[in-house]
Amino acid sequence: MPTDLRLFGIRHHGPGSAASLVAALDAFRPDMVLLECPADAEAALATATHPELVPPVALLVYNPKQQGQASFLPFATFSPEWQAVHWCARHGAHVRCMDLPMTLRFASPPGPLSVGEGEPDEQNEPSAVARETELFVSPLSPGEGGRGGEAPVEADPVAYIARLAGYADSEQWWETHLEHAPGNADTFAGVLALMTALREELARPESAETLLREAFMRETLRATLAQGYARVAVVCGAWHAPVLRPELLKKEDKARLKGLKKVPTETTWIPWTYERLALSSGYGAGVLSPAWYELLFAQPRAEVLTHWMVQATRLLRGQDVDASSAHAIEGVRLAGALAAVRGLALPGIDELQEAAVAILGGGYAEPLALVHRALVIGERLGEVPPGLPATPLQQDLAQQQKTLRLKPEAFPKPLDLDLRQSAQLDRSHLLHRLRLLDIKWGEPEAVSGKSGTFHELWRLAWAPEMALAVIEAGRWGNTVLGAAAARATARAAETATLEAVSQLLEEALRADLGPAIPALVARLETIGAGTRDVTHLLAALPPLVQVLRYGNVRRTDTAQVAQVVDQLVPRLCIGLPAACAGLGYDAARPLLTRLEATHQAIRLLEVPAHEAAWYGALGAVQRHAASNGLLAGAAARFLFDARQADAEATATTLGLALAPAQPTDYATAWIEGFLRGSGLLLLHHHELFGLLDAWLGALPEATFREIVPLLRRAFTDFSLPERRQLLELAATDAQAPAASTATVDFDWERGARVLPGLRALLGEPV
Repeated sequence: MPTDLRLFGIRHHGPGSAASLVAALDAFRPDMVLLECPADAEAALATATHPELVPPVALLVYNPKQQGQASFLPFATFSPEWQAVHWCARHGAHVRCMDLPMTLRFASPPGPLSVGEGEPDEQNEPSAVARETELFVSPLSPGEGGRGGEAPVEADPVAYIARLAGYADSEQWWETHLEHAPGNADTFAGVLALMTALREELARPESAETLLREAFMRETLRATLAQGYARVAVVCGAWHAPVLRPELLKKEDKARLKGLKKVPTETTWIPWTYERLALSSGYGAGVLSPAWYELLFAQPRAEVLTHWMVQATRLLRGQDVDASSAHAIEGVRLAGALAAVRGLALPGIDELQEAAVAILGGGYAEPLALVHRALVIGERLGEVPPGLPATPLQQDLAQQQKTLRLKPEAFPKPLDLDLRQSAQLDRSHLLHRLRLLDIKWGEPEAVSGKSGTFHELWRLAWAPEMALAVIEAGRWGNTVLGAAAARATARAAETATLEAVSQLLEEALRADLGPAIPALVARLETIGAGTRDVTHLLAALPPLVQVLRYGNVRRTDTAQVAQVVDQLVPRLCIGLPAACAGLGYDAARPLLTRLEATHQAIRLLEVPAHEAAWYGALGAVQRHAASNGLLAGAAARFLFDARQADAEATATTLGLALAPAQPTDYATAWIEGFLRGSGLLLLHHHELFGLLDAWLGALPEATFREIVPLLRRAFTDFSLPERRQLLELAATDAQAPAASTATVDFDWERGARVLPGLRALLGEPV
């Protein structure tokens, strides 16, 4: 008995195509369905009917020996191929994948898109890697790209027909004329006739990859027909449908497929997001409105407009936007009117959004951003059950996510952790370990209003490509802890700077990587022993001190780190005075930043021996004649703040720095370093203010005008209240009683001339 063969060409990724395909399969009742999907994904595709596999999800096909070679094949509930697989499961039909396997495509360039790449090479049609729901729609020839305005006919053959019909966008034409009739099984006969005519009319040469894939599909079709199935359905890309006939090019196909190289591949399911489906390139597939498509597929057509507008109204009311039931009714009416004006059978998402902007947003699109994200794009993240094939590291991560109740979500979510609680500390360890593996599920944020010792603030957002990063990280170990420890050890061996190793050690201790700590400390000691540059020592110390301070909170053993710190501090203090000498202003500024961080770190340590050595080094910097003025002034301020120098000694130091014998540029730099960050010093110590005031008053007019821009740098960080108090202090001193001036013989007229300069210096109106 001859086989009844039907071709169902799919071009669009929408719910209309899915409904039409299901109706066609119901009418045809095939025994075998051939899907345009890589043949080596067939075993994994068989698990698509698992009850706990919730779309959107994607089949990830990758080369286990080179994880950079990977392809994503995404599915949504409204995907035609997803519905075809489930139809076969319900009716006992067989499913076979017929496209060129990735084991061949990875072996010969140009391969499919790897992670992070954009559009395919212009010589190749978009592959399943970059297409949204296209297992059989994905291998479209270069003409079936996503939306994007006026695409050339060479890039999108359907644009040829669309332009004849007066449409600039081929996708809009296709959706208007073919997608707005869901459940019409006769659609595919028209699609096949249209594509046959297009291929004959355009006579476009195909790429080598397209010819190879079509040859493999025909060979698979011949083999299937030879097995004697009574009814065979071929679900393929619409462009390929006209050439998928078993009698075509038998000898040429065998010759083309002979001797192809192969590489190993593995396949697993990963969660996907609607946000990724909405991208027009890379991981997405040009599905601009996944949430809208899901609604179209799930709701009766007569109710979908009302349902969407009601949901939009509820969302806006939750954001305290004035949106009532009357607004929703008017919005539906306006969307229908827009569709009628445009000659559309039914309103689409464009008409709904425009109506929502006009009625609910008062003509402004900004309030509708939430609606667009929730009801057009969608915030859905798929779910993959733990029982499906996965790497050991994937399984360990999934188990930890379940144990710690950290469910991956598509959109950013804040997470506040109190490290004094065991469960939350374990969450922190997991997030830090993943970051060491370059899996940036969580991004740490600055903590405000709470103690940094006991709290961490994160922002979590799971992106689909992180699943591939987990697979790549599997080469370091089978558990998150083991893989992170091995990765940190390897990074330390590759690192040549003391600062980088100390930062890595801090990260490792935050992640509680006990197995990696000895190797990191040993590497730190090795590099530290050969480091003579004080700037590297200054950069390395603060991260280590952070480790020592927060180690007890994280319950980590920091004894080895303390030994390294005990070795670094004396060497740093010995070399500091020489490192601060002979520097220009531009070279001194970055060094000052490191001095400030190290000063804070030494004070956090609260080790008397380290503090004594550090303060001695600062005193040497302050006294050294060759020290840069910026660093000498900062050293004097550090000593004063630490109560290592009283007001009288500091006033003497200030007076020497501002002495007439000192160069003006040295004095201005000294003042900048001394006053850096706060003006309270001058407010509470009038003697210091008087010395600065006297120095400014003694400057010649030309010199004063020259240094005013330089002095402004010293006052820019002062708060507005500090500036006002300083101005009031200057005005009070200038208006002192005449009786007191007789005793000191002070020239008040000359002193008053300083006030405009001080006002300009402090940023106050003259």
